[in-house]
Amino acid sequence: MADIRKRTTGKGVSYQVRYLDAAARSGHAYRSFPTRKAAQAFKAERDVEESGLIRGLGLQTEIRSVPQAVDLWLDICERVGRDGREPIEVMTLKEYRRRANVMLRHPWRKPIQRLEPADIVQFRTWLLETVSRDLARRTLSSFHSVLLEMKLQGVICDDPAAGITVRAGGRYDDEESRVEIPSDQEMRDILAATAEMGRRNDFMEKCWARYRPMIHLLAFSGLRSSELRGLSWSNLHEDRVEVRQRADKRGVIGPVKSRAGRRTIELPTRVVEMIVEWRERCPESELDLVFPTAQGKPIALANIRNSAWIPLLREAGLTTQETVEGRSVERARYTPHALRHFYASKLIEKKKDAKFIQERMGHARIEITFDVYGHLMKDRDEAHRRTAEELADELLLD
Repeated sequence: MADIRKRTTGKGVSYQVRYLDAAARSGHAYRSFPTRKAAQAFKAERDVEESGLIRGLGLQTEIRSVPQAVDLWLDICERVGRDGREPIEVMTLKEYRRRANVMLRHPWRKPIQRLEPADIVQFRTWLLETVSRDLARRTLSSFHSVLLEMKLQGVICDDPAAGITVRAGGRYDDEESRVEIPSDQEMRDILAATAEMGRRNDFMEKCWARYRPMIHLLAFSGLRSSELRGLSWSNLHEDRVEVRQRADKRGVIGPVKSRAGRRTIELPTRVVEMIVEWRERCPESELDLVFPTAQGKPIALANIRNSAWIPLLREAGLTTQETVEGRSVERARYTPHALRHFYASKLIEKKKDAKFIQERMGHARIEITFDVYGHLMKDRDEAHRRTAEELADELLLD
């Protein structure tokens, strides 16, 4: 959709409206106004016209360039949601706009209807030469979404990017990109330290009445931090937790990011009892949050990290001192996300199958499970070989 940009020059301030224009080579046209009010009025007119694309009023044929397609994709994500999904959250939209800006920097020389696989491969090469490998992978993934949306809208017939991806890692990825997971003994030290922290004085006892069950819940459920911060009492039961919502970085409560994120996770009795004990001291929250601030709002991730996690790892002896620009800086050996990785590693150790692990972790695709934890599953190869030999010993005669 159209957007307004404030321009300041030697002649004064003006307001420029950028809007879709199929006749323009770039896919956009621009018009300037002396006041924001006039610019907003023109933008509103353009938005009405362009929104017809989403309502199916037959304007799909006006989408001819990649920039036009990217703008339409962003608008659909923000306003109505793609393919029957919920509209995306503000922070996700911000990330999508970042990737869209990368797409628009590429010199697209063909109308979108004439793109071929070779053009996408050229785009991938340009990405890998221009931005980081991670951003290249994410941008190409989002460009796939753009093309799929254009196919649904009737703009294109086929997806020229099918099968073209950027792999997550390079040649040394197997060793260097493995997730950091605390050992069993380190986890025992972390959990034991949650009790020690609350014994220091009355103030610390009050703080750790909340932080202790919080840390235990993360360790024994694999919840994401956003899911913990958005957890409602109505979704906590005597033997399980139901994941239905999350709190984004701004503290806004919304549904989990994907259908796979909606899941049920079994909990140990002792952890549930710890949380129930906390409920007696939990501040009132209109949002019915399990771990709210004193004002009943979602707790900020930075507060968890600075007030709970770093002091906790210091108590457990899991911090190090590093010199940064001549200053000694304390670093935690692990991030809070390591608790999620630890939970997954224990599921693997207990011989749970990949599908079970995918469901408990809330991964949208099993490929994500293998990408993150596949190196842990490789340790089963010897056990599988022994199973094959045992089966042969039972059934084959010498």
